Amino acid sequence: MSRSTPRNETMSIARLARHLGLSEGTISRALNNYPDIAEKTRERVQKAARELGYRPSSSARRLARGVIETIGFVLPTCRTQHSDPFLAEILNGLATELALHDWDLLVSAVPDGQNEVDVIDRLVGSCKVGGFVIARTRRHDARVDYLRQSGVPFVVQGRTDDPSDYSWLDIDNEQAFIDAVSYLRRLGHVKIACLSGDPTMNFAWQRRSGYLHAMAQQGGHIGVGYLIDGITDAVSAKDATNRLLSITENDRPTALLCVTDAVAIGAMQAINGAGLGVGRDISVMGFDGLPIGQAVHPALTTLHQDSYEIGREAGRMVLGLCTDPSSLPKQTLWQAKLTPRASVNPPGTSPAQHNQGG
Repeated sequence: MSRSTPRNETMSIARLARHLGLSEGTISRALNNYPDIAEKTRERVQKAARELGYRPSSSARRLARGVIETIGFVLPTCRTQHSDPFLAEILNGLATELALHDWDLLVSAVPDGQNEVDVIDRLVGSCKVGGFVIARTRRHDARVDYLRQSGVPFVVQGRTDDPSDYSWLDIDNEQAFIDAVSYLRRLGHVKIACLSGDPTMNFAWQRRSGYLHAMAQQGGHIGVGYLIDGITDAVSAKDATNRLLSITENDRPTALLCVTDAVAIGAMQAINGAGLGVGRDISVMGFDGLPIGQAVHPALTTLHQDSYEIGREAGRMVLGLCTDPSSLPKQTLWQAKLTPRASVNPPGTSPAQHNQGG
């Protein structure tokens, strides 16, 4: 006969066993659907567990199923401003998706004197995580090389030069910058400069490639000094933009395509500081779709990628790999959405005139 158990008492396997008058081993095996437990007993145990609010701990599930229900995310060693808002949104989406499935997210920083592979290796060796999500991939990425050999499930936000044999979710960065140049050319811009990022980072290299391809195909003009690599934050963007502004007025670009929104905002600060008008003298376009782009003046035209949803999808993908190790790699390519705002206008047109004309 079942014994009464106070509902405000934390339910455990031991208390559930006392409540049903069964052994703890029988309770555990019934909850985990072992075939040696009679169906009637299994249904009785699982019904009581639902009614009394029993929830297995993650450690108990790990022991029962052999699955470590924690996903690791090692923060990239790059600490520049361009990465932080994007990564924060990804982590938010990833943590949300994992929490919906009662999985945990372990975020680990890289201590001084170590690299990301050292930290990943330590987490793998300690059996603290069942899988990984990594972000901000390099064209040749040691983290991906390590995880390929580790046997641990992983999903990459981004890609490397050779993305054929692992699961990844990425934005079509090259096509996005082709679309950006096409948009600027339709507005009448010919002299279009580009503040590009770290060329060892694959997303920056792809965007740079899209700019060069589109300018060559669409008759754009890349003047001396128009393409500047290694621009990773607002500070370096201000310095690079000031160099562009020092070009004689006849040769100065009329539009500036920036690798990220943070870089674009730094460029806008330099343009305003020089007494010129963003969207009037020089149009500026960013990439990421960060909320701050709507708060600056004029509002920033951007190529929008939903970093929160990227995090959610990465969570779904890594959960699928962890729960079904036999599944094949899943590779997903999303398109960025061009979001026009007041920072981009036809050459020589004020934002107000362009808005009235549109």
